[in-house]
Amino acid sequence: MGKLYFIFGVHNHQPVGNFPHIFKEACEKCYFPFLSILEDFPKIKFCIHNSGPLYDWMKEHCKDYIGLLKKMVKRGQVEVVSGGYYEPILPIVPDCDKYGQIKLMNDFIEKEFSNKPQGVWTAERVWEPYLARVIANCNLNYTFLDDTHFRFAGLRQPEFFGYYTTEDEGRPLSVFPISKTLRYKIPFSEAGEAFAVLNNLKQEGDSLVTLFDDGEKFGLWPGTYDWVYNKEWLKNFLTLLNGSRDIETITAREAFEKFQTNGIVYLPTASYEEMGEWALEPQNFFAYEELKELLKANGKLEEYKDFVRGGFFRNFYHKYPRLNYMQKRMLYLSRKVNAKANPDKDKKIFTSLYKAQTNCGYWHGVFGGFYLGHIRSAVYENLIEAENVLDEKYNEEKISVDCTDLDLDGSDEVILKNDKLICCFSQKGAALVEMSLRNPAINLVNTITRREESYHKKILQNITKEGAVSTIHDIVKQKDKDLDKFLIYDQYERLSLMDHLLEESISLDDFNLQKGINTLSDEIYDWDIKKERQRATLCSNFSNGGLGFSKIIEFSENCGFDVNYKFNRKNILKDYNFGIEFNISLLSPGDIFAKSGKEKVALSEPVEFKEGSSFTIIDKFKKITLDFNFDKARIFTMPVYSVSSSESGFEKVYQQTAILFIFKRKDTLKFSLDIKHSHD
Repeated sequence: MGKLYFIFGVHNHQPVGNFPHIFKEACEKCYFPFLSILEDFPKIKFCIHNSGPLYDWMKEHCKDYIGLLKKMVKRGQVEVVSGGYYEPILPIVPDCDKYGQIKLMNDFIEKEFSNKPQGVWTAERVWEPYLARVIANCNLNYTFLDDTHFRFAGLRQPEFFGYYTTEDEGRPLSVFPISKTLRYKIPFSEAGEAFAVLNNLKQEGDSLVTLFDDGEKFGLWPGTYDWVYNKEWLKNFLTLLNGSRDIETITAREAFEKFQTNGIVYLPTASYEEMGEWALEPQNFFAYEELKELLKANGKLEEYKDFVRGGFFRNFYHKYPRLNYMQKRMLYLSRKVNAKANPDKDKKIFTSLYKAQTNCGYWHGVFGGFYLGHIRSAVYENLIEAENVLDEKYNEEKISVDCTDLDLDGSDEVILKNDKLICCFSQKGAALVEMSLRNPAINLVNTITRREESYHKKILQNITKEGAVSTIHDIVKQKDKDLDKFLIYDQYERLSLMDHLLEESISLDDFNLQKGINTLSDEIYDWDIKKERQRATLCSNFSNGGLGFSKIIEFSENCGFDVNYKFNRKNILKDYNFGIEFNISLLSPGDIFAKSGKEKVALSEPVEFKEGSSFTIIDKFKKITLDFNFDKARIFTMPVYSVSSSESGFEKVYQQTAILFIFKRKDTLKFSLDIKHSHD
């Protein structure tokens, strides 16, 4: 038997916008103790990738970690692996930003650790073949991808050893296959069992096997801190490794020099297996699961599983239109930034842009991801801050107007900006899809549309008579009671300034369930944009059957806008009332109040207000006030919750507050919004 060389790698990451206490907990319960125990085993070599947001936080709050890592790098125990600094999914950001983010990380590693990186971590292992050229152009020699990628390429082996070479336009890149066998055993089985599995991978001659996985499984995932540290799993496993004559740990840099490539291979677009499943629409996921069960029942799953795969990562943007808007908004700004600004002279702009590309808000799987409002909020905050500095330096217009199909849905959007506000209106319904304050940098239409998720089926199938979930496999559990009552799916995208025809009998409960609402928000309005120096006017018109009206939006230098509706003849609505819906994203529902006349009410529960002509929302947490003025209307408000999966279970998550203004039949309607905010 030959010697088995083992690359042991961990990838550590917390996203931009995550709560400070999460960074602190992750460092104290996971990252620092992991490194500290490895320090006691100087013969054990390993690779580590920390994302830029972690480095930024640790340099200020956990300097001991940085100091210890430097010490271990200096003595040759650790190889620090590069990546996009703010951990972007590389295929969904422009090439210029790929290069910029990787260069930023390369420069950081060389400066901090006096070590030029040779390898790169590919975020979420989302791979597209042209990345070989991009990474090679960054003077990096190798990356690490799941053995799933190789199986999807048609390579069929019980286990993958060594590394392979791929290329694009003749630019080569080596790829180390990550062992799924080890990924599922370490650290979730007994230390002796995991070591035995590793030991059984030995071959006739010298061989190389790779494990590179989330560092959070070593202390931060539910139940792992006690298992890995209190019950000394990591210490026991390292002790077995340290005493072995047949297994030797090695860094990727050393392995790249010691071993020859296994030859050329071309890997398809892929990520790890679970990511492909999460990208599927629920009905497609159920069919995919049914196929696997059918193969399993016929004893064919092991033989054919390499040819059964889920969806394509980029189809998250087909699956979630609101996510698509956010990603295309990032691309839109990146084009402007890279056309006008210079990375060396405009570091603040590029830093904010790169922070807005942190991947966690751009997809959704078993963790909260896109469903976490504070993560999306951080994306928009950094987009706004980048645009603020860009406009301050390169844009002299008091009012700017840009009309383009920003989200590539086949209809145009118009972006209106002044020095206080960035608004984006869609030609669909002349609805408001973004309303971003410049200072503080907040998108007030950072909304979610409630939709079916494949994991909702688990909640509905496992409801007991008492209303609790009886069984959820592995660590997945129900964090909140009565989650099934919140499994309500919207019939239209939740935006703002949306026009509806409402049944006269509509109730607050109907609004929640979207009954009695005939929305016009998917209808294409004819529109025309007029621009003056200090004013922009968006004139839109709707006509369908006997219903026709104009909707004129006046945008000036104020923090807000005016809207005038004029119907083509009186009482044209017949048996309907007219509704205008807003969805306002404010992150703390317990701090949101409303005033209608003299009445002040908390908005943490659904509320119906009597007819009035003004309405004010007060967010005490963000210190923002929204004043609505209009012709007389009844008002419904309700908090909107999604039911999503997180690493610790199913939970309901507050997303936004929905407001419905209900107007009786008439021929004209005036509506205005004025936004105020204060600072401490």
